[in-house]
Amino acid sequence: MTRIGAALDLRFGKNTLQFLDFLHSNGFDHIEIRKDNDHVYGEVKPAELERTLSEYDLTISYHAPHREFNIASVNEKVRMSCVSQIIEMGEYLQEAGSGWVNIHTGHVPGVYHETVIRKAQENRTRSLDEIAAAYETLDTGLYVENDSFEKNIIKFGMQPEQVRDILNRYPGFGATFDIGHAHHSDIPPVRFTELLGNRINAVHLHDNNGAFDEHLALGKGSLNLSSGFVKELDRCLSNCNGHCSTYVFEMKTLPDFVSSKEYFASL
Repeated sequence: MTRIGAALDLRFGKNTLQFLDFLHSNGFDHIEIRKDNDHVYGEVKPAELERTLSEYDLTISYHAPHREFNIASVNEKVRMSCVSQIIEMGEYLQEAGSGWVNIHTGHVPGVYHETVIRKAQENRTRSLDEIAAAYETLDTGLYVENDSFEKNIIKFGMQPEQVRDILNRYPGFGATFDIGHAHHSDIPPVRFTELLGNRINAVHLHDNNGAFDEHLALGKGSLNLSSGFVKELDRCLSNCNGHCSTYVFEMKTLPDFVSSKEYFASL
């Protein structure tokens, strides 16, 4: 079954239960929670969250923090904290009936000395090893998302080949394909479907004009989201190893979710 969801963002001024009401009222059947939101509005008790999800027939995922968060950090205390938080999110979702956690795989300034860059790469691998070991004991999924281009920053998960290599090393992981990130990074989206295929379990949908990661409503940027490519995404998702396949809209306003859902349905 393919689901259509939306991501809760700090811009909205809503807690998890309020956003669930919005999604249910507008015909969505999946919620993705950016973990930062919990730091402001508080975490819903797992039993209450599970009950509400069941009542609304929604599934759930968490997006690990992105700003102030780096599993490749050369600061060991920061690295360990990030790993611990990702594991805690997985444990929380298991208590709430399970779902998946979405992560980025780290970054380092490109101007740093090669010794620092090599250390960051090593720490990225150490972190993923630790996360993979912990998630082997959980029913919660762990999905790696392709990152977006940022000037003078080395991203360890931006290219489809990087994501593929991570999935090959950690066969229990899945992939979240962010089509807006690919467009902004000037990477043809088809390269992700060709290289990752049915390892893609979720798709993040948003638009931009190529220069910035703007998270616009679909149709408001220069992303060419053709019906043919949507069919290719559907094909990848329909064969994603038995996991629930999901499209998640990531926009900056609530009306953008509704208009994007309508736009996507028209393709």
